[in-house]
Amino acid sequence: PVQSSTIEELGLEDESEKSSNALLSRGWSPGWSNADKTLDEFLSERLKDYSIHRQKVEGATTSLLSPYIHFGELSIRKVYQRVWMKQVLWVKEGNSSAEESVNFFLRAIGLREYSRYICFNFPFTYEKSLMENLRHFPWRYDEGLFKLWRQGRTGYPLVDAGMRELWATGWIHNRIRVIVSSFCVKFLQLPWTWGMKYFWDTLLDADLESDILGWQYISGSLPDGHELDRMDEPE
Repeated sequence: PVQSSTIEELGLEDESEKSSNALLSRGWSPGWSNADKTLDEFLSERLKDYSIHRQKVEGATTSLLSPYIHFGELSIRKVYQRVWMKQVLWVKEGNSSAEESVNFFLRAIGLREYSRYICFNFPFTYEKSLMENLRHFPWRYDEGLFKLWRQGRTGYPLVDAGMRELWATGWIHNRIRVIVSSFCVKFLQLPWTWGMKYFWDTLLDADLESDILGWQYISGSLPDGHELDRMDEPE
């Protein structure tokens, strides 16, 4: 028989890393069985009220499926089918609130697929704005400010808490992602590509196409994105 080795025997994790790595399981517990379990929990416990609670940053208010989708442990087709079956049931029951929640969630799934369309048809978007008039914007190439933002030492509690949570757990709520990325490009005026690459390095669910779409949107680089002078209050 073929002998296998444990993670400990392989020495892939240093003793000094164990305490910090343990926090990563808050955002993702790898494996198909955990993926199915997370999907089942979302469908039975949180999907019905998704339209009401999706913007709340405390607790488990979103699906938490993104790492499983990114690593291929769940397919978009499977998620869509399971959610659609719930929608059919709630339509029959006349539950309009739950039906609205499904529509909000499927829209979020659709945006993920839309990001693939954007990147396939405009492959330069990982480094340049989709809108030509913003490709030469005078960003502030300040490594010191960028370090303060990464380390959560900007002096803005909500921004700093979000960035520290990102580093510790590899995951932050989408609403917090919007706030910290907006702060990066609009308050600090750092290049959006810097923030995009940092998210790619730290997020458990780092998805290049979704990452590109999000940062292009926040920086006003998409025709339907946030205007560059639109500020999200970071307090």
